[in-house]
Amino acid sequence: MTKLTLIRLCFWLYLAQTVVSEEDVKVGGELVLKLDKSTVSGNITSILWKHGKNKVAEWDKDFGNLEIYGAFINRTTLDSTTGELRISGLKKTDSGVYSVEFNSKLLDKTYKLSVIEAVPKPTITSSCKPDKTSCTLTCEGDTTDAEPVTYSWNVGGRAWEVSDKQRNVFKSDTGKSTNSYKYICKMSNAVSGEVSEPVGEVFGPEPSDNYAVVALVVVTIVAFAGLIGFLVWKKKTGRMILCLFLSQFFILTVHRTFGFQ
Repeated sequence: MTKLTLIRLCFWLYLAQTVVSEEDVKVGGELVLKLDKSTVSGNITSILWKHGKNKVAEWDKDFGNLEIYGAFINRTTLDSTTGELRISGLKKTDSGVYSVEFNSKLLDKTYKLSVIEAVPKPTITSSCKPDKTSCTLTCEGDTTDAEPVTYSWNVGGRAWEVSDKQRNVFKSDTGKSTNSYKYICKMSNAVSGEVSEPVGEVFGPEPSDNYAVVALVVVTIVAFAGLIGFLVWKKKTGRMILCLFLSQFFILTVHRTFGFQ
């Protein structure tokens, strides 16, 4: 093993030992960092938390005061008894590595924070072939600053499957009833998860027998109207009465069939 390789190995081992905590928190959330006093003995006389090279919070027993710095003012607290640091209203700019000095000694352990946006509630859009035999579904939503995002699909009530943002679906897979066949997508990241509303009928509505019934009713009404006109023209009173009776009976039947009030 060369000297350069040994130096690199020692460097990465050092990093692995010092970064002991990696945490993902959503924007607007809260971070709590606890002081590890196992490597230091004695009472606490001073505490200094840093974000990178910048001071976050500092307490010194001799001076008896607590200082909060920069962008952390009004949203950060430091417990001088335990050394616990608490930051609320987290921002993207709060991401980075935090370190602490205990009694003026820099501790080896550091804390890595990633602040990311929560995923939005997704919506499903579809793009289908002209013959409506297959469609491409897309799980839509603004994932700016929320990456990496994982996409999952629930198709036809089956188990959730981790997949891509887009999913190809086929009408032949839906069975006889496309109306009851639902599609749901889910977005998730390290800090959140959201599910879309169910979507059905992506291939268009199923054909209905109502069209044939309506056509039959229209044809029958036209025929009755023609018959009535003919009888009026012939002035056949008896037949007119019979025709009117049949017309009323037919209208009543139609109302009951279609549920009209």
